[in-house]
Amino acid sequence: MPSSPHPAAVLAAAASAAAGAIHAAAAGSHAELTTLSRLFAVAAVAQIGWAGAVLWRHSRLTVIAGVAVNLAALGAWGVTRSAGIDAIAGLEQAQSVGFADGLAAGLAVVAAVGAALSLTTAALPRLVRAAVPAVVALVAVAAVPAMATPHDHDAHAHGSEVAAGSAAGSHDDPGHLHDDGHDHDHDSSEVTAAEAELAARSAELGYPARFASFLDDAPSAEARDRAERLLIETVEAMRAFPDEAAVQAAGFISIGDSATGWEHYIHVGRIADPAVLDPAGIESIVLKVNGDGTKDVASAMYLLPFGTTMDDVPDIAGALTEWHDHQNLCWEGARVVGTTDATGSCPRGEFRGTQPMLHVWVTDHPCGPFAGIEGSHGDGCAHEH
Repeated sequence: MPSSPHPAAVLAAAASAAAGAIHAAAAGSHAELTTLSRLFAVAAVAQIGWAGAVLWRHSRLTVIAGVAVNLAALGAWGVTRSAGIDAIAGLEQAQSVGFADGLAAGLAVVAAVGAALSLTTAALPRLVRAAVPAVVALVAVAAVPAMATPHDHDAHAHGSEVAAGSAAGSHDDPGHLHDDGHDHDHDSSEVTAAEAELAARSAELGYPARFASFLDDAPSAEARDRAERLLIETVEAMRAFPDEAAVQAAGFISIGDSATGWEHYIHVGRIADPAVLDPAGIESIVLKVNGDGTKDVASAMYLLPFGTTMDDVPDIAGALTEWHDHQNLCWEGARVVGTTDATGSCPRGEFRGTQPMLHVWVTDHPCGPFAGIEGSHGDGCAHEH
């Protein structure tokens, strides 16, 4: 007959099961990255399976297996936070710590320590034994929001980074957010009072001066306010990413399209986040690749959640804020390796249509702050992406 588990084993089982549940949720939210999703699923099965096994039969062998399973999960977490794993798409670079993955790591520690303690013959103090049910309940409660939170390993650090960036770069000195001032239709002698006022306002708010006039293309005053608020908040948030190194350090990975002259970086955890148009959770950042090989941060790009289509895009300011998608890209993991041929097939990789996306430029763009890379609106701008 199975023996009754030690109270520490009960706590260890609860912690392991909760960590496994978080990993199961992560497997679903990373479904587009096959290898990473499968690894999360394996971790989930191992941790949840061990929790059931140790409660059914508390033996030395079972306990040792649980310690090994949870230490392995903890070790993998440590590697991905310190160095990254080149062979696994989505983990090529070191990740920062978010709520969900941080809690899963902490639960793995509790599970391993609890399992080890359950091998001791000494009885736990009465107060500790009495607290076990409450701690188990607390673990279960904590796991629920963690399961609902995408594996965004930069979410908590981002706010402080934005604040630091704001302090370091005032509106008078916006760092890489600049107006190059060379793309005007007339000389300075023809600048009207209204244009001067717009330029002063854009300088005060920290976005390129020409963008102010584009905001007047909004279909209503309310739409203009929405567009300007999105522009201001995005430009402010992007101060945390002054260069490619900062983008990479925040957990963004390149999709491998730098040969086009524009390199898109994506954050897998943020793409899985159901939040829409959140400046604290920008899903993609676009870098301009210069002729000498240097790169400049040029645009934030918001993506709608997986499964959405152009029928789902929110109306911010009509044609001024023009969404687009791509239905011709061939992918290997998280990297673009080509486009579909005339038959709609991928010569290499697999076809995956993208969800809708919207640019918000932090450098001057001839077609305005929300244009596609090749333009989208305004005189002389192509309606293509």
